[in-house]
Amino acid sequence: MDLLLSTTPQGPCSVVRVSGEIDLESAAQLGDHALTVIRDVGPRIVLDLGRVGFMDSTGLKVLLSIHRRAELAGGELSLAATPRPVMRVLSITGLEATFDLHDQVEDAVAAQSARTTAQDL
Repeated sequence: MDLLLSTTPQGPCSVVRVSGEIDLESAAQLGDHALTVIRDVGPRIVLDLGRVGFMDSTGLKVLLSIHRRAELAGGELSLAATPRPVMRVLSITGLEATFDLHDQVEDAVAAQSARTTAQDL
């Protein structure tokens, strides 16, 4: 299944909507897209994973890479609408605590907005 990506600004964040499977064939595409967003738009990213049907360890590696790159650039990565197959990978590896997880995109954007405002004070 092809990976479909789209990005829209929302508050201080770029929301990247991901549809499809994040695996060996598509993970690099997600990584490249997110790194371009960090470089060209800004380091505050929300990945909307609500339409992801499968993710393997290659996808997990890419999520960790995006997380690190966003932090190094002074921003952060949040995961929103994380479906059961992705949560399973995060839980099995013990990495669910590594990521800022939210049920909805709006919640992730609000949390990042609040942290951005607090940093500005």
